[in-house]
Amino acid sequence: MIRPAAREDARAIAELEVRAWRWAFVDIVEDPLMPTVEEREACWTGEPLDGAFVAELDGRVMGVVQVGPAPPQDAGAHGAVGRLRGPYVEPAAQGAGLGAALHAHALAALEAAGYATAILWVFTANGHARGFYERRGWAADGEAGAWEGVAEVRLRRTLTA
Repeated sequence: MIRPAAREDARAIAELEVRAWRWAFVDIVEDPLMPTVEEREACWTGEPLDGAFVAELDGRVMGVVQVGPAPPQDAGAHGAVGRLRGPYVEPAAQGAGLGAALHAHALAALEAAGYATAILWVFTANGHARGFYERRGWAADGEAGAWEGVAEVRLRRTLTA
């Protein structure tokens, strides 16, 4: 079941994100840069949860995705652009369709909010995630950056015709 995230989910989301990062980015992000549960929990209790959704299975948070407006520097001349963050899925549940379901839910939420295009940032070296997104219509748009010295590429996707 995919549902809106709630404040009560903050710890479970934080623990999930840390496990997902340590699984997916072990060869990309140096250990001192890996987030801690406490850091991520503070983010989830300190920021608005509008646009955050969790995948829940048997009462346990197994995935999370967040959508909203892209920062102005990412929208550029494209007007109102949405942004996707995640999805992050419990490592043991990878390949079970939760990421795809969260992604589809996120795109529907962005479209319902009136966005015609969306962006996301992904580590350049994260071939697994890049393949996931490319199979779903995302493509690099020529923008690159770095998070804490780790190369990133921006992907863009048309949401509505």
